Amino acid sequence: MSKLLVLLLLFMVGCAKMTEEKREKLALEAYSQGMAAYTRKDYKEAISRLSEALKYLENLTPQEIKSAKYTIAESYYLSKDYINAVIYLEDFLFYYPESPESERAYFMLVDSYMKVAPDAYRDQSYTLKAIDKAKDFLTKYPNSPYGDKVMELIDQAQSKLAKHEYLIGRFYEDFGYYYSASLRYKNLLINYPEQISEAEVFYRYIKSLLLVKKQAKKQEDKYKKWIEDAEKEKGSAKSEEDKRAIQKRIDFLKAEIERWKNIAEESYKEGSRLIDVYRETYGENNYYRMLKEYAK
Repeated sequence: MSKLLVLLLLFMVGCAKMTEEKREKLALEAYSQGMAAYTRKDYKEAISRLSEALKYLENLTPQEIKSAKYTIAESYYLSKDYINAVIYLEDFLFYYPESPESERAYFMLVDSYMKVAPDAYRDQSYTLKAIDKAKDFLTKYPNSPYGDKVMELIDQAQSKLAKHEYLIGRFYEDFGYYYSASLRYKNLLINYPEQISEAEVFYRYIKSLLLVKKQAKKQEDKYKKWIEDAEKEKGSAKSEEDKRAIQKRIDFLKAEIERWKNIAEESYKEGSRLIDVYRETYGENNYYRMLKEYAK
């Protein structure tokens, strides 16, 4: 091996050694700076420096890696960046489910899901997720000092779900989809009795049942028009196969008319029965008097 090649190899090894030393130095400096920033509540800087340190995690101890991951997650939570908090808390709990920090991390995760959840007018997937996480938390940590707060979060989530369900019911009711409205109000009465005004929701449930007949009439008129159009189409059909296909469509529409008639009849019967139950429960208030009018 030539002298030049030997010198070149020695130079490359030296560079590699220096690079490794530099990486270790960068890792430890970034870790130290990140933890110091967290201590002085500069959460943005803490996240930045600790994220930089984790780029060289092979130069950090397992404890330093765990501390960096937890501190990043908590820094997002404390800086009210709840979307990133959810991501990093989920990650921390996945890798360190039994660590001493996991109880607080789990609480922050539940709270973050609640904070991310939108208002009652929009999709409530995150609210449902928050409830699931909260129930898991109470199972895992039955004696936790965070228990009361988690119960409060569950109550808040249930109230939001109830309002969401109520708003959907009102939408269906206001636009004449009385059968769908009745199902929403029934669900509220069964699953959210403590989060609603039972007197009002029970009134709306009975009212919707009584008015399903209106929705059924609209459906019948629509289906009859479609049947009329199909009969004309059938009359001009050229093949027997086309005629059979059209006749199947007509038979289906006629069956739908009968189905809606049955739904309307059963709904009205149930609504009429419940009027007396309403009076016995809430007395002859304004809601009761309006129900008597709807029943005529």
